[in-house]
Amino acid sequence: MVFLFINIIACAALIWASFNIDTRYGIHKSTHPLINLVLLCATLIGLMALVMVLCFWAPVKLALIVSKAVFTLLLWFSVYSCMYLYMFPEFKPNKTITVTNWVLNAIVFVVFFFVPGAFSAVNITLSGTYEIVSNKVFSGALASFYPLTWFETMNMLYLFVIPFVTMIVTLVRAENMKGMLDRQRMRLCSLGIFTEWIVMILINLGAKKVPLMWSLIMLSFIPQVLLFVQAACTHEIIDFKTSTRLETRIIFRFIIPALVAGSTFYFFWPLLERGKVLFFLAWVVANVAFNLLWYFLTEFLVSKDFMRDRKYEPFFEKALAAIKYEGNGNEIPKELFHAFHKYVTVSHMNIMLDSGEGALETVWADDDKKFSISFEDSGFDILLNLKHPIVFREWLARDYNVAPAREQLQKILSDTGAEAFILLNEGRRIIGLLLLYKKMDKNIYMDYDYKAFTKLYSQFFLAGYYMKNMMNESVVGTVNREIRMSGQIITSIQENMDLIKNAKVDAGYKMIPAHNIGGEFIDMIRLTDTRHIIVVGSMNGKGIAASMNMVILKSVIRTFLSEIKDFKQLVEKVNLFIRDELPKGSYFAGMFALVDFSTDTMYYINCGTPALFVYTKAYNNVIEVQGEGKILGFAKDIGPLIKVKKVKLAPGDVVVSCTDGLIETQSIRNEAFGKERVQRSLIENLMYPAGKIAQFTYDALVKFTSKELDDDITIFVMKYLGGSK
Repeated sequence: MVFLFINIIACAALIWASFNIDTRYGIHKSTHPLINLVLLCATLIGLMALVMVLCFWAPVKLALIVSKAVFTLLLWFSVYSCMYLYMFPEFKPNKTITVTNWVLNAIVFVVFFFVPGAFSAVNITLSGTYEIVSNKVFSGALASFYPLTWFETMNMLYLFVIPFVTMIVTLVRAENMKGMLDRQRMRLCSLGIFTEWIVMILINLGAKKVPLMWSLIMLSFIPQVLLFVQAACTHEIIDFKTSTRLETRIIFRFIIPALVAGSTFYFFWPLLERGKVLFFLAWVVANVAFNLLWYFLTEFLVSKDFMRDRKYEPFFEKALAAIKYEGNGNEIPKELFHAFHKYVTVSHMNIMLDSGEGALETVWADDDKKFSISFEDSGFDILLNLKHPIVFREWLARDYNVAPAREQLQKILSDTGAEAFILLNEGRRIIGLLLLYKKMDKNIYMDYDYKAFTKLYSQFFLAGYYMKNMMNESVVGTVNREIRMSGQIITSIQENMDLIKNAKVDAGYKMIPAHNIGGEFIDMIRLTDTRHIIVVGSMNGKGIAASMNMVILKSVIRTFLSEIKDFKQLVEKVNLFIRDELPKGSYFAGMFALVDFSTDTMYYINCGTPALFVYTKAYNNVIEVQGEGKILGFAKDIGPLIKVKKVKLAPGDVVVSCTDGLIETQSIRNEAFGKERVQRSLIENLMYPAGKIAQFTYDALVKFTSKELDDDITIFVMKYLGGSK
């Protein structure tokens, strides 16, 4: 009964694992050969449990038919495993492999079901031994030269000979692989076949002591399947140090508990004579008690440096957040490299920035090497189109999306000697490049690095943008940058908006900085054909500091949208970024809106906007809908302090949002322009397009003040036209 439960539990565990492989390891196709392999192994183990039941309690003929089917499936599984290795790692369609697979499977089926005496009966002896009656392949004199039965021959051929040939071929193929990672993966797969043999031999040896252990024979494939999964999902080169650490973790987490489970099983075996319940209860209680204590001890041990894995992201993020963005910024490159060097184990780094002359130039390198990369024929346009600013040498060789630019991008890596680079861009404007060289542990840049770099991209952009604009002239070679950069920043903001092109909406805006540069902020971001994000507001401060924070924030919002789908969570994350990453004291006042054209609804969050007006055609009236709001950048947990509100929009309705500069600007008589004048201007200009309404409102402000404006002004207008999408 115990062995029956072990088979059932193992079957259920493999089925559960097959459903988690895609989400946990990034294998997204439900028909992937690896998932099929896991499910086939689970089926084998489940059917073995069924064979046990049938052999004890079912008619003999039924037990024989099911046993034939199970052992046929067993050998089919072995064939499928070998074919899997021949196709690994690319799994390209191959007619030769497909035909070979079918031929080998057909041979098994014919021998077990149609060759007389090849599989004639199954018996369970009084001692619990499982016997399969099978005639010898040859009779007479030939039997003395080849005494094996049909069943033994098929097992030897399909479980040892064919897998052995496959293992040798796989190892040879591995040596001819260019990529170190693919080479390692194929070696792991070969190791899987070897572990299957070891476990199978151990189970057969154990069956001599406990005959019913024959029922666990299908479990010998589990280590093979697990190593196949590990091979498909590993994304790092396992060096000696990593291997030692991994093996130590496996010993502590799996092997020692498994040995204890086996030892206690053997120790409590005499209790079986006194009752199955007593034996099973004693074994379970002993193992549960041990594993609970062992779990806490193991968790303590693996938290130590000598056993900690390579998941550096939390520590790397803290190091990046600790970089001080103040002064002329000359220490920023050193602090950035120190973080990469310590946590990513980068050996060297080269920082390149836009020289303003159509090329990227080295501004800092720990090894003092200098390079120049022209924007022309660089392949960067392809990366910008793909929104893929992070490039690794290994990824570049196998990703077909970058095929048109592969040669140019590989040339950049070859000419500089780098193994990876991070392109720093705001929209389609490139500001810099981080060249990363080989890791000190000789490992490659892997998927974990890509995920970590993607998550922390805003930190790299922040460092690059600050260096571009704040480092001294000897490092960057710019003078009078506030005037020089003003046009670029404003143009960048305007050109990188996803202007709303839905037929239901006419949107326009007016944004005027008081001193050439400011922190005024408007962005329109297309999510789908029917959904748009709108952000209107301003960063505190004036001049270059405010404009720099504004551009950084704009880029960060778009980065966050690629990983966050919840509207409120987006605002919460933006708040944390402003609070923790931008210079101390930075804050954003404005509003975030999500317009859903399919339901004629606008969802919005007030983040300290002074006014949000909605003109409703039905009542021919302008109302304020902003409600209470909280400025972003002060509270650590702003979630409970902000609310998502919504307003239904009908044809003819108009939405107006503005910053405090419009409402609070005073005339020469010290009278504020105020909300009433904004509302009046809206009513008076309803017949004009949205852009004209914004312009006329600004013109009214200029006329009202009769003096030069001393505050930044932003006005956003959205006329809802209704009708079809």
